[in-house]
Amino acid sequence: MKKVNYLFLAAAALMLAACNNTEDEMSGPVAARITAGIGAPQTRAVGSSWNMDEIGVSVTSAPNSEMETMYRNVGYSTGATGTVAAEFYPLSSGIFFQDATETVTFSAYAPYQADLTGNTIDVNTQTNNGDSQENIDFLFAEGATASRLNPTVIFTDNSTSGGADCSFHHKMAQLNIVFQTSATDGFAADDILDENNTFNLGGLVHEGTFGVTDGGTAVTGTAVPDWNITACKHTDANNRRTYSLILLPQDLANALNVSVVIGGQTYSNNTNVKPNLEAGYSYTYTITVRKTGLAVSGCTITTWVDGTGGSGDAVMQ
Repeated sequence: MKKVNYLFLAAAALMLAACNNTEDEMSGPVAARITAGIGAPQTRAVGSSWNMDEIGVSVTSAPNSEMETMYRNVGYSTGATGTVAAEFYPLSSGIFFQDATETVTFSAYAPYQADLTGNTIDVNTQTNNGDSQENIDFLFAEGATASRLNPTVIFTDNSTSGGADCSFHHKMAQLNIVFQTSATDGFAADDILDENNTFNLGGLVHEGTFGVTDGGTAVTGTAVPDWNITACKHTDANNRRTYSLILLPQDLANALNVSVVIGGQTYSNNTNVKPNLEAGYSYTYTITVRKTGLAVSGCTITTWVDGTGGSGDAVMQ
């Protein structure tokens, strides 16, 4: 009888110890773990892979705690660039769950800005030069949830398995303009690559904002009538010059004014380049410079999400 009592007391002690261990785990700090990926197509505006190594994470909903006000724009970083999915680590103290039972919702954006004072970032897309272009190619993810018991915040696309798409998506628009000269209309095929040429694009609003907690963009300035894009980031290949410009989403009231100066003569088109610049869409126009004017042909949407385009001629001024 005593032996049975001893066994019962020993079992009770083990159960109490197990309960105490569980309480200790639940009472201790539990950090959020961040995993992120980019939504299809898996490309960046300025390269063939996602190269953001720092993101800003915010709590957008925490029904039982103050996490929503405590954690805004918390920086996370990874050294694994060029990957579709990677684990991120806090740049400082990170995010910790405050309540044992609540489900917390998160959002994230890139590129991260540590000195953010509010919930928006001022944007000026006239800085489309060199590496600075990456600073205005904003990505946003939302809807990822986690809890103290399941602390991994997964910013990936789970829609194919019945879940939600919480991956990063482009929130700006991309406009690609391919310039070429017509060898059968008064030019040599490589005249478009002359270093003395100038290229201009008028009619775009460049000033605006990006919201780090909702991913929204807005234009706040007025249209710039004549933007010299000659020094903007471009590639030269196969007797073509291609400008890939990151822009604020906007509805254009009028067609853009595209002009090229070759040999002191200006060639322009102001009727046919009028894309509906939507977030996440990339638009491509091919501009052929002829002695009789410019021909605008076949706008297509590539790289991010397919879209529409147009064609037309530009005349000599």
